[in-house]
Amino acid sequence: MLDRQEFDSLVRAALSELFDPVALETHPLTKAFPRPDRRSRSRGEHLRDKLVGAIESLRPTEGDCQTGSRAWRPYLVLSGRYIEGTSSRDLRASLSISERQLRREHARGVRAVAGLLWDQVRQEPGSSEEALTREEAELEGLAEEWPTFRVNPESLNVAQVVLEAARILEHRAKAEGATLVLALGDELPMVQADRVILRQILFSLLGYALSMRSEGEIEIGTSASESRSSLWLQFCAGARPLPALGEASAALQPVRYWAQRLDGTLHESRTAHSHEPIVRLTLSLPCLGCPAMLVVDDQEPAMIMFRRYMSRTGFRVIGARQPDRALSVARQLQPEIIVLDVMMPSVDGWEVLQALKIDPDTRDIPVIVCSAWDEPELACALGAADFLKKPITRKHLLSSLARLGLVDIAVGSSSTSTGEP
Repeated sequence: MLDRQEFDSLVRAALSELFDPVALETHPLTKAFPRPDRRSRSRGEHLRDKLVGAIESLRPTEGDCQTGSRAWRPYLVLSGRYIEGTSSRDLRASLSISERQLRREHARGVRAVAGLLWDQVRQEPGSSEEALTREEAELEGLAEEWPTFRVNPESLNVAQVVLEAARILEHRAKAEGATLVLALGDELPMVQADRVILRQILFSLLGYALSMRSEGEIEIGTSASESRSSLWLQFCAGARPLPALGEASAALQPVRYWAQRLDGTLHESRTAHSHEPIVRLTLSLPCLGCPAMLVVDDQEPAMIMFRRYMSRTGFRVIGARQPDRALSVARQLQPEIIVLDVMMPSVDGWEVLQALKIDPDTRDIPVIVCSAWDEPELACALGAADFLKKPITRKHLLSSLARLGLVDIAVGSSSTSTGEP
C-alpha cells in the first residue's frame, strides 16, 4: 500500500509525463485508479483524465476573485505548464512573478493535486485487493494485444539495414506517388537489434509518412552520437491535420512498442517551413558496447518501464522474464548491473540473488532488489548492492545507480525531473 509521501512523488512524476502515452500506460499510478470500463479507454488515458480533472478542480470560480490574483496562480501554473505546454519564462511573464515565486506556486499546486487524488484513491471502489486482481487481468490483456515475439539480437549497421530495405521502400513510395530520398551517414556505430523488427519498424514509419504527407519527397536518413545510432524519416505534412504532438496515433503505437523491445526510443519533432509543418520521426538505438542492465522480472510492462527510465543514460536494458534462466543470462551477458524483482512464479528473487552471489562468474555484479515488501535488511544480508521499494520511479532508480557510481549526477538530475519549472 502506498504511503502519502510515495504517492505525492508519483503524482509529480506523472504530471511531467502527462502527454506521453507510453509513460502513462506503464506508470505505477495506474494501479491506484483502475478503469471503470476497460474496453473504451486505456489505463494511460484514464490516468491522464484523473490528472487533468484534478488540475481543473483548482480553478477558482469566476466570482471568487480576479483572474490575476494569488488564488488563481496554482491553477494557472499547472494548467499552463502541463496542459498548455507553456515555458517557465512565459509563465513568469504572464503572471508577473519571479522564478522563486513560480516554483513556490508550482509546489503549492502539485500538493493540492496530490491531495485531491489521494482522497479519491481512498474512496475509489475496488482500490485494494480487487484492484490488484483487475490489474493482473489487464496485464494478461496487454500480452494478448502485443503477442510475444522472440527478439533475436545481432550486430547491425542501421544504414546497411536501410539500404537492404530500400528496394521494398522505393516500390511502396512509388506506388503512392512519392519520391524517396536516402541520406545515409558514414561509419555509423554498430547496434545490437533484431533485423526483422528493425525492418518492420522502417516499413511502418514509411506507411505513416505516406498517410500523413502532402506532395513532395520523403527523406530517410541515419545519424549517430557518442552512444546512439539513429534512423530518421522526414516529410512535409502540408495542410493535413496531425495528431497532437506527443500523442501516439494508432499507426505509431506498434512502432513505439517494438522500439522499446529493442531498447530504443521513437521521437517526433515538427518544424514550420513555409507555413507547412515538417515532421521528423527518429528511431534511436543504443550502440553496441554500451553498458548493459539486466532486468529479471516476469512482467513485460515492467521491462517497458525500465527501458523508458534508462532511455537517456546510454544503458542497454536486457530482459530476463524467466527467473530460472537469470543466472545463465547473467553469466553470458556480464552486465554492469542487475535489477531483480522478488515476487515471481516458481523461483523468487531471493533464490535468484543467492544463486548469483554464489556463482564465481556473477558474484561481483551489483544487484538492485526491487520489491513491494519492505525488506532492505534481508536484501543487504544476501549480498544486494541496494534495495528499492515498489512502486519505483525514475528518480529512485537513477539515484540508486548514481550511488553505485554507474551514472553520474548530471545524468541523474537531468533524467529525474519531477516536472517543476
